[in-house]
Amino acid sequence: MERYRVSAGVRGAASTRNAESCVIIDVLRASSTIVTALAHGVEEVRTVRDIDDALRLRKKGYTIAGERRGITPAGFDLGNSPLEFLRAARKGHIRKLALTTSNLTRVLANCERAFICSSLNLTAVSSQIKGKPVNIVAVGGPRGVLEDLGIALALIMKMQGLRLHRGLVRKMISESRAADHLISIGCGEDVKFIASLDRYDVVPLYRKGVVRLARVHAGGPG
Repeated sequence: MERYRVSAGVRGAASTRNAESCVIIDVLRASSTIVTALAHGVEEVRTVRDIDDALRLRKKGYTIAGERRGITPAGFDLGNSPLEFLRAARKGHIRKLALTTSNLTRVLANCERAFICSSLNLTAVSSQIKGKPVNIVAVGGPRGVLEDLGIALALIMKMQGLRLHRGLVRKMISESRAADHLISIGCGEDVKFIASLDRYDVVPLYRKGVVRLARVHAGGPG
């Protein structure tokens, strides 16, 4: 079995073998929102596929966040935005977050267990999975998969001890069609924030509909 392989979308996630770890990348923006939330004190992110499911979770004390075509659904507290989350977190501690998005939450529904990777936690994830058989899933969407494949490439090169210039990774994010769409709807600051690398030393782990921080063992992530 190859040590590292890259797949895409729902089929890619569903193809994860028993012996493999799974890494999910949806850098613009759901992976980045999850990483930012857990780095700033959120204890769990519950991912749901439907807007109505998210709205029901508000009655159980969840802050609800999400998007459809990049736009925040009516009645939601937040969009699918790391910067929106940071602004909200400054006003009061958010302990539980429910998230529904156009692409990532649909893909995660086909996973039993997966690490969540973004540009924002690239080194942390590489340390977690280095040396293990891994299926790296680029989520993508209607505007292509370039930005997610860029992070997948950077992740593999980092695990192999190779250097991919940080400026090139930023370009793959900020010059993608997904970035163009986000800029056109007023979310350009999110793109700039996400195009920076390794802001956070956290590894989110998805299991059974919930994302929490992965355990870090003495001597490094494990």
